[in-house]
Amino acid sequence: MIVAMKEPVISSSPRRERGLIVVAALLAIMQGSAAWRALHIPGEQVSLLPGLEAAAGAGWALAAAWVMVILLRRRPRARWYATGLLAGFALYSLGRLAVFAQADYDRQRLPFLAVATAAVLAVLVAYVARSAQVDTTEKELNGRKSQD
Repeated sequence: MIVAMKEPVISSSPRRERGLIVVAALLAIMQGSAAWRALHIPGEQVSLLPGLEAAAGAGWALAAAWVMVILLRRRPRARWYATGLLAGFALYSLGRLAVFAQADYDRQRLPFLAVATAAVLAVLVAYVARSAQVDTTEKELNGRKSQD
């Protein structure tokens, strides 16, 4: 009896993921260092509770590392996970600034930052949706069915 093993479904164009891998790696490094810094800075110098800031930084670092791994393994929908990670982090950062902004300058720039964040996220989602469509077309042209 011959048992055929299924190959993992992978994306056909690794070049498109390189930028997302770099962004996920940078986010993991930045948030990991933010978590470390939150644990080593005296509590009166931060606006959040040090434990809460460390937990948030560690959570975002782990999420970014996970997304980076699935991008490196070229899993299906990895770009969508990366987009979700970036969208979630952008909204988290914007919300955190809105809640903890103390200076008038920070409060006055919130509307601009909200519009800029929405524009960047729209471009990112459009890019990922377009690249998924291109991958599907490439698979069909190569005689394979899309497995996404």
